[in-house]
Amino acid sequence: MNINELIEARSEVKDTIAGLNAQLKDVNKLKEELDYQLLNKLDEQGLSRTANDKASVSINADTVPEVTDWDAFYAYVLEQQDFSLLQRRISSAAYKELLKLSASIPGLQPREIRRINFRSL
Repeated sequence: MNINELIEARSEVKDTIAGLNAQLKDVNKLKEELDYQLLNKLDEQGLSRTANDKASVSINADTVPEVTDWDAFYAYVLEQQDFSLLQRRISSAAYKELLKLSASIPGLQPREIRRINFRSL
């Protein structure tokens, strides 16, 4: 294929993905509504699990953190040296900003990722 044909093929794939993503968004919204209704029905009937000939459903409860005071949380992490409470991910935006200021951060090095930027006209 020449460049023009590749661009046209890429455009068709992009349009197909957009259509499928729109459908997926609608289906996920329906799934969330059905899950909400199932939770309510199970609670109303005092059940935590049930099944029919197609599937079983059960309520799963999980505890997740919600930060109410970032300063207090960070102070605790530093005081206890318990960095396991943090996820290992560097902010790319903050890192790029420091690079512009010629800052050197120990343990980090820049890595370039190349991608095609594609915009429909």
